[in-house]
Amino acid sequence: MTGKDYIESSNTMTLAKKSPSCAGTGIPLEKKILKDTINKTFLILLAVLAFGLPLIVKSPTWLHMIILMYFYAYLTTSWNMVGGFAGVLPLGHSVFIGIGAYTSTILSLQYGISPWIGMILGGIISIFAGVLIGLPTFKMRGAYFALATIAFAEGFRVMAENIDYLGPLKINGPRGLQIPPLNTGLANFMFTQKEPYYYIILIMLMVVLGITWVISRSKLGYSLNAGGEEPEAAMALGINVSRAKLSAMAMSSFLTSLAGTFYAQFSLFIHPKSIISLDISFEIAFIALIGGRGSIAGPVLGALLLRPVSDLSRIYFGDTLPGLHLIIYGVVLILVMIYQPRGIQESLNKIYENALNKLADRFKKDGAV
Repeated sequence: MTGKDYIESSNTMTLAKKSPSCAGTGIPLEKKILKDTINKTFLILLAVLAFGLPLIVKSPTWLHMIILMYFYAYLTTSWNMVGGFAGVLPLGHSVFIGIGAYTSTILSLQYGISPWIGMILGGIISIFAGVLIGLPTFKMRGAYFALATIAFAEGFRVMAENIDYLGPLKINGPRGLQIPPLNTGLANFMFTQKEPYYYIILIMLMVVLGITWVISRSKLGYSLNAGGEEPEAAMALGINVSRAKLSAMAMSSFLTSLAGTFYAQFSLFIHPKSIISLDISFEIAFIALIGGRGSIAGPVLGALLLRPVSDLSRIYFGDTLPGLHLIIYGVVLILVMIYQPRGIQESLNKIYENALNKLADRFKKDGAV
């Protein structure tokens, strides 16, 4: 290299260091700031809209449907910690919903313990159940893992259907448990209107999305992604794949169990076929796969798309064609797997990014920075 080449190279490097761009992305720094600002503004507007929605939607029926959309978005996001980031396909998460629902309901009915406390206790029990299920099943792969989780869920449902008492605890078998709407109020997790349930599940959804976002950018998230895609290569790099998956399973079990308590207090009636049904486990998986498993927005988008289909099909075809919503899910899943194998969030994310870039360019041109 000649002296002139060296000087030119040094000048180029100096200019590159001084250039107001983001390292490794080629995006000018001011444009990135604009995009971040627009993103934050958009999220704030979404939050304001979500919190203000009950002021617009007055119909109890529509509010009920929206609550169930948030409920399934919460469930699917919790499932996504294992089924998305860890790269496996658990089909037995209804077990944890059942544990949460039955724990809080039994403690409330028999011992007068607040459902809020029962919710946490149910979550702790679900952690042990999740680890117990995960220890043997994470050694399996593909369909074997999915079938093993189905077996655990069905075994728990059959047990709940055929046992009236578990020690001093009244399970009431197939008849289920009815929660009398006597003591309403926040302390008893029971309300006469749907708006309080709306805000509770909305806050729960926002919290679980925040947890997912943190995990996706943490060492655990990177370990789960590596272990899910190439477990042998990840272990060769020193990553403890089994421990990472068990940690994700424990968190997923705990969070899913909280949703079980919410559902029990929302519906005021639980029985094994409604709360521990494989239909719920399959529906969660369908929503994640169609929305985009392993992503943050995918479970929410899937729930917003599919839950109205499920509710409307039950309203109009529930008597003549029960289970039609699962057939519709299956058809949609086939189409998505053919044309959008990573879920609908991928194409929607591209559309959003294009719109974001155009908006940032317009603001930059108008001198917003």
